Amino acid sequence: MSAQVSQLSPPHQTPLSPSSQDDGQAPHILSLKVMRLSRPLMATSAPVYYESSSYPPLVEGLESLNISDITASHPIELPNELHIRDFGLSQLLKLPSSFGNIYLGETFTTLISINNEGGQYQQQQQQQNPYQQSPPTGAHQVNVKVELQTSSQRFNLSETKYEQLDTTISVTVAHEIKELGVHILVCTVQYFTDDGRRRHFRKFYKFQVSNPLAVKTKVNNMIDGRVFLEAQLQNVSAGPMFLERMKFDPSEHFDFQDLNRIISRNSNSDADDDNDNDNNNNENNDQEQQKMNKLVFGNNFIHPQDVRQYLYMLTPKDPQNDRIARTTNALGKLDIVWRSSMGDLGRLQTSQLTRKAPLLDDVEVQPFWLKKGEPADVILETPFQLGIRIRNHSSQHMKLVLSAVKTKMGSVLLSGLSTRNLGELAANHSTETQLEFFPLTPGLQRIGGLRVVDLLTGYTKDIDHLCDMFVRNNNS
Repeated sequence: MSAQVSQLSPPHQTPLSPSSQDDGQAPHILSLKVMRLSRPLMATSAPVYYESSSYPPLVEGLESLNISDITASHPIELPNELHIRDFGLSQLLKLPSSFGNIYLGETFTTLISINNEGGQYQQQQQQQNPYQQSPPTGAHQVNVKVELQTSSQRFNLSETKYEQLDTTISVTVAHEIKELGVHILVCTVQYFTDDGRRRHFRKFYKFQVSNPLAVKTKVNNMIDGRVFLEAQLQNVSAGPMFLERMKFDPSEHFDFQDLNRIISRNSNSDADDDNDNDNNNNENNDQEQQKMNKLVFGNNFIHPQDVRQYLYMLTPKDPQNDRIARTTNALGKLDIVWRSSMGDLGRLQTSQLTRKAPLLDDVEVQPFWLKKGEPADVILETPFQLGIRIRNHSSQHMKLVLSAVKTKMGSVLLSGLSTRNLGELAANHSTETQLEFFPLTPGLQRIGGLRVVDLLTGYTKDIDHLCDMFVRNNNS
């Protein structure tokens, strides 16, 4: 797509001091203009719709107007198909009327034009004083330097040299914006005239860089070491955007799962049961994969001030040695790529997303269902077994005893012995045991009332709430 230009005006239209603007001599024979390169916009319209069978004089007037302006009026035709004009837009493109907004992550592209106006200046001088000697009109050894200054850095975008400049030259520079705040484009021109005088001048152009997206996070730490990260993304720019990529890069201690995709009901294993229909299975798998790639939001468009909530589940890479993953505050980064309504590309990478690391107890107790791959099924007044994993997070050996506190138990009681020795447990190691429970009441019930005691140090940990179990009736 061809680029269009809109002139970039100096800030506040205030004159610069002579020391920073030019050498204070006669008017320069070279002039400099800076224009931002940007894509055109679609012209908006308010079309008038009419029926061709009613009010013939009015129809003739509208049709004659329609010939001169395709956005003025349109007849109603059946079948009624949607066109671009039905959305308030026309098929015409218009040049930007202003400098526009520049956002963090976009690429700022500008055109610097240097024109030799010595001939025009010579004609003006001769008209004012025909007997005065003509001023020089040639520019030699022209040096054009373009820099971009931010609050913390200064970038050299371009520096070109020309032996002689008689007409007009243009320099195009581009820079990816990576900082917020005020940016100053500094253009410096140095040259020699025909009589050997060295001339120079400098111009400054100031513009503001805004943030296109606002990101807020919320962290939920689970007892088993998993972390649920909620990322709230809001479009704070002036126009809609298309999110081309929303990628989470976890820190080195975590694996992650993207929970923003559609999960299919049919598993791949169901499609592979019949070995005689391999081709059909492959097609089904492709369709399921396409479904899995769809976002729960339905599309990738986000309008101004709209907010989206993304969810990621982080798990420690090494479940057997997850102390660092449990205590680190660094979670990862978000890599966001978007396009504007006219296809301009932008990219943002957030800083390290952090959390307030939870306190790690010396002893951790986790339940697990013994029958792997099967859903937990608990029946009223029927004993069931539950696995208990106990992990020593301290730096010392422990000699643990697990006991039941019946006064703190609810409607699910412990069966069998109320106390059992777990033996010695080394630092950063874990052990497993099995407990049998007896449910007395149907519905969602709390399992708890356990106590772990270290016989060596006297450390005691009460587990009032181990987990919740749904107890169903016999006839349900």
